[in-house]
Amino acid sequence: MRRSLGLAIVGVLALTAAACGSDNTPTTPTTPAPAPGTDTFTGTLAPGGTVMHSFTASAAGPVVVTLTGAGPGSPLVGLGIGVPGANIGGCDLTKTVQTVAGPIGQLTASVEAGDYCAGAFDVGTAPSTGLLVTMSVSHP
Repeated sequence: MRRSLGLAIVGVLALTAAACGSDNTPTTPTTPAPAPGTDTFTGTLAPGGTVMHSFTASAAGPVVVTLTGAGPGSPLVGLGIGVPGANIGGCDLTKTVQTVAGPIGQLTASVEAGDYCAGAFDVGTAPSTGLLVTMSVSHP
């Protein structure tokens, strides 16, 4: 009798442990969504060259590109935004402006969630030694 009671208790404990365990439902790993933010980057713009930066917009909204520095001097520089591609510096520019460096965004574009690129290009003002440019891209 004592042995039967012991086996019964062991059986109940085993069933209880199985019921409390995992439901064995496979989980699908998730990739975190890109976060909105501001990317700052610096590069040397060679004569006739480009400096491009890729980013991912996490949602629809405005992208603001700001040329915060360009030197030596304060030369005119081309800014652009577009989608990754085979054109200028690996970016197919869809909107461009010519501007000098300053603290306020010089180029704004509305985008949907997805992959984009933005950057600077020489408009004939880069010296033979190159032009150091610093830009920020604020995106959703």
